Amino acid sequence: MKKLIAKISYDGSVFSGFARQRCKGIMSVSERIEIALKSMGINNEIIAAGRTDKGVHATGQIISFCIDEKIQISKIKPLLNQKLYPHIFIKNIQEVSMSFQPRFDAKSRGYRYVFCDYLDNPFISKYISVEKYGSEELIKEALNLFMGKHCFSYFKKQGSPTKTDDREISKAKIYQCKIFSKNCNIIYLEANGFLRSQVRLIIGSVLAYSRGEITLDQISSQLRCENYHYHKPVSANGLYLVRVIY
Repeated sequence: MKKLIAKISYDGSVFSGFARQRCKGIMSVSERIEIALKSMGINNEIIAAGRTDKGVHATGQIISFCIDEKIQISKIKPLLNQKLYPHIFIKNIQEVSMSFQPRFDAKSRGYRYVFCDYLDNPFISKYISVEKYGSEELIKEALNLFMGKHCFSYFKKQGSPTKTDDREISKAKIYQCKIFSKNCNIIYLEANGFLRSQVRLIIGSVLAYSRGEITLDQISSQLRCENYHYHKPVSANGLYLVRVIY
């Protein structure tokens, strides 16, 4: 057997999320890829660096799967891309050690959140979030609070048990980018790991502060796991998993 990793991108708007769902008839990203692999004679469950939620996209997701020694690696990418078009694209494939694990070997992951205050183009509405927000300086002030190591128990989706809710955020910034002639804002967060809905809940609080709905002290209180002051996630359609660092 040989183990391969693939860097992939996908349109999260047409899937129920990355991981297989309990409800039948709801296609996930992993199911779609496994069906394509099975049609090629590769009966193997894929493992991913991260499990994105329904509506969340990816431009840098990493997956792994095993193949028989006889299968030529060079033929897998073009054939898979034919089968996965148009919602999933395999960027590259390479062989790795059998001991490699894309989730637990990852040192950090990076997410981008793309948003603006108004959209007049229905063709990009699934990929850019429309949010109300204040000044860039206020957004930066709130983002700075999340830098470093914290317990994010109050910034995760309830009912998501983990061994520890401690995570360390190494990068948190906002910048502008023009997408299809539309001026957009992008918040980038990078950490050694993220809890369920953590990115969307952090950004929800950051934008709420920029709108004057909560204070920096209230965000700090929630970071100390004292009280919930704002627990509304931003919409999923503007979120992208863009980097996995090993």
